[in-house]
Amino acid sequence: MTDGYTADDFDRAVAAVSAEPSSELLAQRLGVDREHLGWLALDAAATVLGEEREQRGAIVSYGGEAFTAGFLIGAHVAGPPEDCVDATQSRLSRAVEIVQERGRHAVIADYCDLASVGRLETVYAEALVESMGDVNEREALLAPVTRIFEAGLAVGLELRSGRDDELPQQP
Repeated sequence: MTDGYTADDFDRAVAAVSAEPSSELLAQRLGVDREHLGWLALDAAATVLGEEREQRGAIVSYGGEAFTAGFLIGAHVAGPPEDCVDATQSRLSRAVEIVQERGRHAVIADYCDLASVGRLETVYAEALVESMGDVNEREALLAPVTRIFEAGLAVGLELRSGRDDELPQQP
């Protein structure tokens, strides 16, 4: 654990992200193309949910919301983002690669107090699954929604870390 973000940091990030009426504006301030972020989110959701069951459609959309929320919270846990950074889109791609290589838990453990993350992801996943309305197997959706949220959180943390500048780039 390097920065050790705690419950207070997550509360501040959730408040900042929740106060903005548009995830597009939040992504834009990070220098991230919202359409690309949406594609990543839906791909992560479809991958995780496809491993769990054959359900698609609205449930994948909710999963995409989980990834995006995790990403935005992770990217804002260190405070408000600075103006757009050069090559942010390539930094986003590199952050995704790092999370895929190391795993979401390893990346999150580098930056966060894990008990605080556990509470945040549980509250978020339960609220999102509850909001899904008439969905069969709500309890069965908690674990995959949590995985999707964690993936987004890890990518957001990695993007803001600047660590991608220190690692050798893939050819």
